[in-house]
Amino acid sequence: MTSGTEQNTAASAEPGPTAGASAPAVAAPATAISPRAWRALAVGSVAFSLMSFNTTATNLAFDDISETFSSSRPSTLAWVASVFFIGMASLLPVSGRLADRLGRRRVLRLGLILFIVGSTLSALAPAAAVLIAARRVCAAGGARVVPASLAVVLPEFPRERHMTAVAFWTASGPLASALAPAVSALILAATSWRALFALSIPIAAVALVGTYRVVRESKAAKVDGRLDWIGVLLGTVVVAGLVFAVGQGPSRGWTATSVVAAAVAVVVLFPVFLRRCRRHPQPLLNLDVFLLRPVWVANLANFLLNLGSMAVWLVWPLYLGRIWGYSKLQIGLSLIPGPIVSAIVTTFGGKVSERYGHEVLVRWGPAINVLSLAWPLLFMTQEPNYLVSVGPAIALTGAGWALTQPPLNSGVLSRVGADFYGEVNASFNTVRNVAGALGVAVAVAIIGDADRGDAVAAYDRVLYTFLASMVACWAVLLLLYPRRSRPAK
Repeated sequence: MTSGTEQNTAASAEPGPTAGASAPAVAAPATAISPRAWRALAVGSVAFSLMSFNTTATNLAFDDISETFSSSRPSTLAWVASVFFIGMASLLPVSGRLADRLGRRRVLRLGLILFIVGSTLSALAPAAAVLIAARRVCAAGGARVVPASLAVVLPEFPRERHMTAVAFWTASGPLASALAPAVSALILAATSWRALFALSIPIAAVALVGTYRVVRESKAAKVDGRLDWIGVLLGTVVVAGLVFAVGQGPSRGWTATSVVAAAVAVVVLFPVFLRRCRRHPQPLLNLDVFLLRPVWVANLANFLLNLGSMAVWLVWPLYLGRIWGYSKLQIGLSLIPGPIVSAIVTTFGGKVSERYGHEVLVRWGPAINVLSLAWPLLFMTQEPNYLVSVGPAIALTGAGWALTQPPLNSGVLSRVGADFYGEVNASFNTVRNVAGALGVAVAVAIIGDADRGDAVAAYDRVLYTFLASMVACWAVLLLLYPRRSRPAK
């Protein structure tokens, strides 16, 4: 690392627990947020929510797409969803780095343009191959939008009000993801899967116009030398290989040639990638930043949290459909309490974080996530009892996530300098996506195609697995996360 980077990192680092530290001090009265900052946050949140919506919106459309392209094999059509998830996850790190270097608004605009093009091609696709290629274009756009849509907003907010910005931005993603099944079910019932893809076009266009009207350009204050493009290639291959292996293993088989090849590539290339990050003056990842204790602890907790909290949104629809016999529309509507509660609690959490420090929520938010997984294990039965078991569990999942994920994300960004906003946010979301892919792989591997009697026990095993992950997340944050943070400068 260059000395300039080290100085930046050192200035951004914050101390861990201090001897005899008491509760965090109450913050001074909050600095006012300008109307322009709120408008910029609205643009960034809409852009981010659109990407999140697209990660889950196509799940219910698989059967309809299969009917349209009946000559294509199901394994081929599965790539309509997989290529978006894998492509976006693998391109997030380099997109965040480029946003900091080239300009966050520029990268955000490019991402939205690519997404509009990809969505248009998806809606008009005459063949399965064209649809898959179009979704790849959407993934390239989404990877640019996710890190830039927050990084472009933070400079508009006073440093001490970043918790509010991150809380609202972070909440918009899962809100859109959880609403996607219900919206998809309504659209599919009224029209076709093509309308589902077309829906994204006007929303992305509105966000694009917003980047010209209310969003200002920002980037890292100091950029020395050329980016390590060999490291970029290595990092992209490693992330893509990891997401492919854990995501495709259950369906293709863990011994399938493609899955084994991807896993081997990750094992071989990951150490090489880390070596380049350590030695190159402009690496893809600034390891000095990611080795800060608050940053690596937050990312470890981020992984454990989303291993279960993202994949459980697959478990509930499968359980409601396979065990309770719910229709697609019933399933979609049943999931709505999660995002509604999440949106309400996020507002509360942002205010608590600003007043008392995000550490309070980071430590005790996971307790609700633990309860959200223990609840159905105690009360869920094979006979439908939504209001007693699954309904409360879904609401608790939304509340626990809202009290944990946004504070973790904002906490990470508060520990680094402004030059690293895009890079650190991109990496945080990469970890989240990898954890989600692994969680889905675990759920699919355990549930499989078990018959009705075996399936109930299989769902219990999945919930116990995710419960263990959530308990581990809570333990990591209680034991390792710093108790107090230095006031932001």
